[in-house]
Amino acid sequence: MESVETIRQRIAGIVEPALEAEEYTLVDLEFRREGGAWVLRLFIDKPDGGITLDDCQKASHLLSPLLDVEDIIADRYFMEVSSPGINRRIRKKIDFERFAGARVKIQLRSPVEGRRKITGIIAGVEDNNVFIRNEGGGSQQLSRVPLTAISRANLQIM
Repeated sequence: MESVETIRQRIAGIVEPALEAEEYTLVDLEFRREGGAWVLRLFIDKPDGGITLDDCQKASHLLSPLLDVEDIIADRYFMEVSSPGINRRIRKKIDFERFAGARVKIQLRSPVEGRRKITGIIAGVEDNNVFIRNEGGGSQQLSRVPLTAISRANLQIM
């Protein structure tokens, strides 16, 4: 059996172009076991935001037949299509650019400046680095975080 990561990549390769044709973007994709069953969870957005239940249903009806034809997932699974929510996960360089000025919580694969977690304001993106304005201690410090060092990043409501 293929690895879960390989399956995720193959699914993304199929669903991203189909979603983009309908002016949606794939924000995140989860494929994992939950309670003994496989669950494929797709988080979508629109350029102007505001994903509705109708959008989720439309995307589900679009993607379900595509995934059935490609038959990437050998086991039985459940598919959910959802909005990314207010504490949405951000992954791509374009996401960090889009949300410049927003508060973010980042978990790192390897330490940056001796830390594995950084919370602050996205100050900008340059090359393959995200600049985070750290908060606390009475002073503000700017941290340079390589995109490759980020294992998970989520927007945080202030």
